[in-house]
Amino acid sequence: MTDLTIPSGRRTRDDGAQARSLQKGQQTRATILDAALGLASHMGLEGLSIGALAEVTHMSKSGVFAHFGSREELQISVIREYHTRFEAEVFLPALRQARGLPRLRAMFDGWVRRVTLEIDSGCIYISGAVEFDDRPGPVRDALLDMVQAWQSALEVAIAQAIAEGHLRDDTDAMQMLFEIHGLILALHHDARFLRLPGAVDRARCGFERVIGNFIGNVVGGPAASAPRSTPARARSARR
Repeated sequence: MTDLTIPSGRRTRDDGAQARSLQKGQQTRATILDAALGLASHMGLEGLSIGALAEVTHMSKSGVFAHFGSREELQISVIREYHTRFEAEVFLPALRQARGLPRLRAMFDGWVRRVTLEIDSGCIYISGAVEFDDRPGPVRDALLDMVQAWQSALEVAIAQAIAEGHLRDDTDAMQMLFEIHGLILALHHDARFLRLPGAVDRARCGFERVIGNFIGNVVGGPAASAPRSTPARARSARR
């Protein structure tokens, strides 16, 4: 019987064509996903449709559909892509900072910068929560998983700050997380909806107040690294 097995390490012309086709397909999908993320940022996840995306990308509906299969899968893919970019821009850079308050501050600073870039578009985490808070299903589950992953990372950073002695031993990590998240929601609301000037500075000042509330009489707190541009920050640094 003739052996038709291709020897290891050798490639045929068909292999090369398949590899090029796969690469082209991945590039096309990435292009569609980038356009979908832009649409979702302005119109919300519910504003996404195969037809609207086909129009924006100058593709046929069948061409777009072939890469995602359904509107639901498209929405889930957008959520995952948003999370990947959020992680790359906010979380991963913060890991370069020392454990404890330096890392927690870096995470918050990166989060604030991300929100400021989204003032004219919108945060999919926030807008998605409004759209799917009472709508069970795979899209809500995907969004919930991404948001909880980020909140878990923040909770770990807070726990590390406690372990490093930067925060009091009796610090309620969940309460601190709640207050930090509340600052971001207020920033998004005031900067995007009310268009109030100074919202970013208020969010940063609020963060220092939150930190100050959980430092108490801990020696070696954030006095050396806390901004002192406002009286509020100075007071929290002296505690």
